[in-house]
Amino acid sequence: MNLYLMQHGACLPQEVNSNQPLSPVGQSQMIATAQAMRVMGLWFDALLTSPRSAAVQTSRIVAEGLGYAASSVTAFAGLEPGVSIKICLEELRVCERYQSVFLCGELPLIADLASHLLTSGPRLSLALEGGALLAIGVNSLNSRSGSLRWLLQGPQLQMIASS
Repeated sequence: MNLYLMQHGACLPQEVNSNQPLSPVGQSQMIATAQAMRVMGLWFDALLTSPRSAAVQTSRIVAEGLGYAASSVTAFAGLEPGVSIKICLEELRVCERYQSVFLCGELPLIADLASHLLTSGPRLSLALEGGALLAIGVNSLNSRSGSLRWLLQGPQLQMIASS
């Protein structure tokens, strides 16, 4: 299975809006990211998102940019704030039959999940800026032997989108 993990786009500060939706910059960022993903030929069997506002908005922009209906994005309990890696992986088992799964959430969970899948040693430190997207190939969610296919930050995705 290929897992595509995305940190949501730039959001408004909590002082401006306590729900922290995407900022105008974050919305533009995600539109470009969706264009880049389309250029790259990405497709997904499932589009799963954290229930937080910025992640839901990010996932919907990505879905629509790739030709999916916004309603194809599913709120995923395994990405709720405060969820442990163990719970996230247990919830993710329903997707084991899929080839390609998109997960959009927040830090630190997205980075912690990537670290858990990629290494059995100490936590891997990943700098995931808003809108970063990484692809991990996994044979089994039971093992910690995933392989990093690639990691693209927002500026790299914007360059792909403009090509």
